[in-house]
Amino acid sequence: MFDLINCNVAIGGDSRAVVNKPYCSVAEVLLLQSIHGQDAVTNIRVYDELKTDDTVERDRLGNFYGDDKVIALFNQFGELPRVLADTRIPDEILDPVWLSERSKPKAKAKPKTSTRKRARTDKGHFVKDDPDTLENEAFIESE
Repeated sequence: MFDLINCNVAIGGDSRAVVNKPYCSVAEVLLLQSIHGQDAVTNIRVYDELKTDDTVERDRLGNFYGDDKVIALFNQFGELPRVLADTRIPDEILDPVWLSERSKPKAKAKPKTSTRKRARTDKGHFVKDDPDTLENEAFIESE
């Protein structure tokens, strides 16, 4: 599986000709950087996973960008980078909103605690506690 990425690409490094490029693999981002320049690909953010293998991804990239560019960057054989963390792309060109959300600690789910509530009769009246027993009949445990 590859990280599925959305990014902006400045065509030829020209900041006046920026296009949004959705559905990129990590390997494609590196290929776009080699074609248009290291700073031409910005606002990089991971939003899903792409379920494919190296051979299929190499073929897709070769058909779209040319086999010679893919081979020049990734060699003829071998594994392609799969996750953004493997690329050493600097944080400055990542999407700042995505980056801040990614760095926030995830909220832990609070464990459910049972609470006590007043016991009621069939008619809805409160049940009173019998002082002669150890158990408090006036309250019941609820989830």
